[in-house]
Amino acid sequence: MSRIVFCIIAAAGMLCSCTGADDSTPRRRGYPRLPLYDSCYARVDGAALHLEANCGADVTTDSAGRWITVRYPLYDAALYVTVTPAATAEALQAAIDNRRERIRLNLGGREATTSHISSDGGFEAALVEAPGAGMPLQFVATDGSGYVVSGALQLNAASGSAYDSIRPVEAALRRDIVHTLSRLGFDD
Repeated sequence: MSRIVFCIIAAAGMLCSCTGADDSTPRRRGYPRLPLYDSCYARVDGAALHLEANCGADVTTDSAGRWITVRYPLYDAALYVTVTPAATAEALQAAIDNRRERIRLNLGGREATTSHISSDGGFEAALVEAPGAGMPLQFVATDGSGYVVSGALQLNAASGSAYDSIRPVEAALRRDIVHTLSRLGFDD
């Protein structure tokens, strides 16, 4: 008798699972996700200021440490950072205005949001975000007296990929840029 009850319960369970929903159709193809760099950071040797970048990225400096390129080979992305010294208040304002104009031109009319970040080293930064754009993250920072630091992230995969596929990459790159900006300062 218990065997008959078991068979009836099993059959009822199978019938209940057949709800008539369209479960038999294959799901849409999922896009592969790139592996993400760990949140490990190190000082950029040779940079004109104290600047930290992701440990897994390839970093090069040029022009006495005023041009820094942080390459992310896994993402096909590069962060271009420029350190601009300014001897006067007018030169500082001109450099800030120039960088703001460059950010505006890079956006090409896209919608963007801005976040403000203060560093431990006395810098104030504006991080401009335009998700899904070829340059989704850009920033300008200043100590208010002698330096302007600007940067633009070029994400090559953004142009040909579905945004939901690159969103985790943009989030990881944003995390790295926020870390860089929050640690920006002068060497002791």
